Amino acid sequence: MRIKIDHIGAGGDGVAMGSDGPIYVPYAVDGDDIEIKFKGKQAHISHIHTPSSYRTTPKCKHFGRCGGCALQHVSPDYYISWKQKQIKLALGHRGFEDITILPPEISKLGSRRRARFSVLGQGKGIALVGFSEKSSHNIVNVTECPVLDPKILALTDDLRKFLGKALAKNQKMAIQVNLADNGLDIVFEMAGEPDLEMRMDSAAFADVQDIARICWLDTRLKKPFNEILCERRKPYVTFDGRQVYIPSGAFLQATKEGEEALSGYVKHALKNVGKIVDIFSGCGTFAIALISDHGVHAVDGNLEMVTALKNSANRMGRIRNLTTEVRDLFLRPLLVHELKNYDGVVIDPPRAGAREQIEEIAKSDIKNIVMISCNPATFARDARRLVDGGFIMGDILPVDQFLYAAHLEVVASFSR
Repeated sequence: MRIKIDHIGAGGDGVAMGSDGPIYVPYAVDGDDIEIKFKGKQAHISHIHTPSSYRTTPKCKHFGRCGGCALQHVSPDYYISWKQKQIKLALGHRGFEDITILPPEISKLGSRRRARFSVLGQGKGIALVGFSEKSSHNIVNVTECPVLDPKILALTDDLRKFLGKALAKNQKMAIQVNLADNGLDIVFEMAGEPDLEMRMDSAAFADVQDIARICWLDTRLKKPFNEILCERRKPYVTFDGRQVYIPSGAFLQATKEGEEALSGYVKHALKNVGKIVDIFSGCGTFAIALISDHGVHAVDGNLEMVTALKNSANRMGRIRNLTTEVRDLFLRPLLVHELKNYDGVVIDPPRAGAREQIEEIAKSDIKNIVMISCNPATFARDARRLVDGGFIMGDILPVDQFLYAAHLEVVASFSR
C-alpha cells in the first residue's frame, strides 16, 4: 500500500489519512512517499519511494528496532519545531491561543542519567540487556546509545556477563539504573528472592565495577520493597550545591541540564514570593533550590523520598526553613484552608496531572504558582482550570530531557 505522510502525531509516529481513518507509521516523516505493510494493525515502512526533505541519518545503529527513540530520523530544526508544536496543539485544544513559548532547553547527547533495562537469560552464560522493540516484548541487545550517559552504557557489557551466569534460559529481569554524583545506584527487579549465591556475587560485582549500591525488588510482593544487597557508599545527587542522599530507585529528573533549567525557572519565577509549598516534591529538586531565600514546606506521597529529603536537610546544618510532610496527594490534596499558610506553590505532578489539587489551588488565595509537567495534555487541562480560576499564565519553557522521544517537559508560571 502506497501512502504519503501528512504529519507526525503526538506519539511520534507518521500519520497518513486512509479511507478508514488515520494510518500510523513509526519512523515516517511529513512528506514521505512510502510503501507500507501491515503486521496486525501496525503499519511498517517497506520502501521509501521519495524521502521527506526533513529526513536525516539516525545517530544510532539500533534506531528503527529499539523502542527507546522515535525521532532520530528527523532534522534538528524540524525536531525543535515539532516539540514546540505539541505544546501549542495541547494548549489549543483547551482554548489557549496567544501563547508565548520560549526556545526549548534541549539536553545534550550522552546526558541521560537514568535508565530501565530489560534483561532476558539465554542460557549457556548469555543474557540480553537492552530496551524493548517498539510495540513488542522482544529485547534489543543495546551496544550503543547516543542518549545515555556513557557511564551507564559502559556497564551493559559487564551486566551481560554477570547476569548470563545468574539467569536461567528465558528468565526475565528488569534493571533500574540511576547515575548519582558518586556512582551508579542499581535495582534488580525480579520475581522471587535472591539466593545466597546471587547476594554474594552482587557484592563482588559491585566491588569490581565500583558501583555505589545494588538493591533487589521482589516483584511478587504486594508492597514493593527494595532490599539492599550491597551498599559501598550511600548515593547522593546535588541540588543547587547541596547534597541529597537518595533512596534506591529514586525518581530523578532525567538529565542534570534539564533539572538545572527547571530549577532556574522556578527560582526566578518565585524570587519575590514568601513561604512556598512544594507539592509532589520528591526528594527535593525544587525545595532545596528554594530554601536559601524562602521558607519551604515539601509534600509528597512517597515516604522514602520525603525521608531522604528530611535527613539530608538535617545533615546540611542550619536549615531551619524547610519542613516536610508525607501525604497521598491524590486522596488528600492540600485544601483551601491549608493553602492559606503559603504565598506560592510549585507543583510537579506525575503524567496524569493533579486535577483535584489544582481545583483546590484555583479556589484558594494563592497568587503565584509554578507548574511543571511531563505531559503537555494534562498540563493544558490543569492550566485551563487555573486560568478559569483567575490566574494569568506566563511564558512557557519547554525542557527536552527525553532526547529523540515524543515526551517533553513543560514549565510555566501563573499569577493572579
